[in-house]
Amino acid sequence: MIARNGLAGTTLAHVADESGWSIGSIRHYFPNKDELIAAALWRVGERVDDRIRRRTAGGMTMNELRIAAVELLPLDADRREEALVHLAFLAQVAVEPALADAAEGAAQRLQEPLAARIAYAAKAGELPAHLDAEHEAARLRVLLDGLRLQLITTPRHTTASWALTVLDDHLTALAVGGAVPRSSTSRAGPRRSAAGSGASPTTARARRAPLLRGSRGRRCR
Repeated sequence: MIARNGLAGTTLAHVADESGWSIGSIRHYFPNKDELIAAALWRVGERVDDRIRRRTAGGMTMNELRIAAVELLPLDADRREEALVHLAFLAQVAVEPALADAAEGAAQRLQEPLAARIAYAAKAGELPAHLDAEHEAARLRVLLDGLRLQLITTPRHTTASWALTVLDDHLTALAVGGAVPRSSTSRAGPRRSAAGSGASPTTARARRAPLLRGSRGRRCR
């Protein structure tokens, strides 16, 4: 409902009507709208966690790191719905400091599957051993937050292919332990793709190939 109607169009009474519960029952679990939003964000986190586990099958290589990262981008209807809830929550946090703890918890939850895979990849030799997994996971999460915002708020100017190229550039830089490469895509802006920037699709794939190769790592339990 939050994704469909926005915060202004979502009240406890609306939730009661749509769920078939009484307003008293709703208030028992969610005393106010802020509690409702926090619960919705937690549910989004559960959905993301479950999807990452299924789509990576517990894998911990760089390939699975990319899969986990892509799951945080609004590239289909379900992920767009999740992104809308997340953005609504962040807007509410800006004016309601009491939600700060919930915001920190949500950020940490999104970061954990990234940090675990970065730490494993560093130990396995796919990433430089000196990398701080938590620090790099935080950097990656912030990048994904920005891409999510652009994909939702400027869809006519921000394409999925551009967002994925930005992500791949970041992961490539992480693998070599240097700065993010100044690819022609990054210089040109969101509407340019690797194919349209002078680099052939084959060249673009080759640049990212080291991230997608390698044996499967150990499995999470």
